[in-house]
Amino acid sequence: MIRAITILLATGATILAVLALLLIPLSIAVGHLANVVGEVIVLVACVAYVARVMRADRRRRREAEATLPPERRPVRRVPRRPITFQMRETLVAFAVWFAIVGAFNAFVMGLGPLANAGIAVFAAFMLATLTVTGRHMMFRLTAEENDERGATPPGPQVR
Repeated sequence: MIRAITILLATGATILAVLALLLIPLSIAVGHLANVVGEVIVLVACVAYVARVMRADRRRRREAEATLPPERRPVRRVPRRPITFQMRETLVAFAVWFAIVGAFNAFVMGLGPLANAGIAVFAAFMLATLTVTGRHMMFRLTAEENDERGATPPGPQVR
């Protein structure tokens, strides 16, 4: 029961943090700087809470695993190759999203250049992050499914 409440609170804190993060550029654009301070405080508090909960959960799991005999301990997955940050892919995604959001804000919303630039940078960052992360997650899941079926994973094989 306590674990369910902890998960519910951590999920709520994550949602609240994302909401605060999304409201910061809006508050800047409309000139409510006091709101920005409050939103940053909420963001930092939520991130700190979720980090504390995740560390405590990981510590409890490792302590529980350490008490098990070696043959009953869960097997740790070893990645085939390290996950790398794709700078070029991220910059291209950012540029595309920046152009789309900037054009939308200018022509549809009629925003001025300063507000448009602030909102477009933030939106492009968030959308590029989601685009690149989603793409990598999709290919990671596909590779793991191939591993389970015994198929050869895509890409170069490093042994």
